[in-house]
Amino acid sequence: MSEKQGFLTKEGGSVKNWKKRWCVLKGGALNYSKKQGSSSLGSISLHEIRDVKPVDYKAKKYCFMLETPERTYYMYPESERERDSWIDCIKKEKDRMTGTSNKTTSASATGSSASGNSHNAQMSAPHKVCLEDFDLKTVIGKGSFGKVIQVRKKDTGKIYAMKILNKKTILERNDLDHTKAEKSILQKLVHPFLVNLYYSFQSEDKLYFIMDYVNGGELFYHLQQERRFSEERVRFYIAEIVCGLEYLHGMNVLYRDLKPENILLSAEGHICMTDFGISKEGLGNGDRTETFCGTPEYLAPEVLEGNGYGKPVDWWSLGTLMFEMLTGLPPFYDQDVQTMYAKIMKAKLTFPDYISSDARGLLEGLLERDPDRRLSDGPTIKAHPFFRNIDWNKLVAKEITPPYIPPVKSKDDTSMIDDEFKSEDPVLSLPDSTLSNAMQQNFSGFTYEAESALAK
Repeated sequence: MSEKQGFLTKEGGSVKNWKKRWCVLKGGALNYSKKQGSSSLGSISLHEIRDVKPVDYKAKKYCFMLETPERTYYMYPESERERDSWIDCIKKEKDRMTGTSNKTTSASATGSSASGNSHNAQMSAPHKVCLEDFDLKTVIGKGSFGKVIQVRKKDTGKIYAMKILNKKTILERNDLDHTKAEKSILQKLVHPFLVNLYYSFQSEDKLYFIMDYVNGGELFYHLQQERRFSEERVRFYIAEIVCGLEYLHGMNVLYRDLKPENILLSAEGHICMTDFGISKEGLGNGDRTETFCGTPEYLAPEVLEGNGYGKPVDWWSLGTLMFEMLTGLPPFYDQDVQTMYAKIMKAKLTFPDYISSDARGLLEGLLERDPDRRLSDGPTIKAHPFFRNIDWNKLVAKEITPPYIPPVKSKDDTSMIDDEFKSEDPVLSLPDSTLSNAMQQNFSGFTYEAESALAK
């Protein structure tokens, strides 16, 4: 997991011109490339950095420098706050790598005994994050998996979403593989439209994921309020989701649960894809899997056929979601699930008159029943006339103003959360049984702390 990522304008080249570069602080280095997902143009090892600080350089606002034995790098983001955040993250990551933040004073300097130094070393051991580090504030989600609670980390005051899973339920439902996959996937995701995982830990009976608290509300909530969205608004959301899906597929991750409940809006109005509980990792192009899972309204025909499926199922779900955003209902919806499955397999796709020809063309491509003929390639989808006015580089850099800004007032605002969730007390259930040592072994290695959490 990257500690920090985003665009920085960097001075470089023989003529010392300034170029915008996508920068990721990861693996002990600051890596930079032309755009997100493109091949690396270079990296700056944190071991080599002798100094990092803000500077007044060539009248560039918010500039900072990275000094190495070989050269001095000059970079700047778009705000003073971002500049300070980059400097802070780089310093903390460098300290973590060198151990300077946890060093104890040497015996020669203090005259302490060897045993005293041993005690100091024990005292400076890094603290493992656990449940007691958080104040439980408000229930913000609930499902068969457990619940999601808005929490505040006591030492930093930062607001997170805590997803809580019951170990016994996981074992009873044979969901262990899905749970392990969810953690594995969350650990490696670094994308502006996907949720970040900061910590995972466990107690005797529960598993805990500490993730971004995204407070603009579920897309489902906003659809309920407005029934359907304008085509311009749908274009923006679908474009951001296309970027998220393309990234996931590039990481060989099959999402499998694209629906309005799993798409959140940030306070700024950008989408954030969440819940990788049934996602599948390690699925390359052309690979297939057979597990029957997902939400009925969004299942692709090949999932219902039961003969195996691959990445094209996510693009079918995208078409279903797009149709629902434009009209208020999925294209083959029926209250009777079996009737709905029959419609997904056979019914003709029809459109209300108000849907534009470009939107129809994209929907017909995404909702093609034959996965081999379905529109299921990121670059091809991006080139569709429906997106002709989208600047994809600006979109992924979050430089396009969203068409709707949720009316949230603070980082812990819960006004966009369904009252049904918030009415429940934010308390944890008591263990209803004790898991044997053998059963607990199923959850070994679950504890995780992202590098990014060190700067949060």
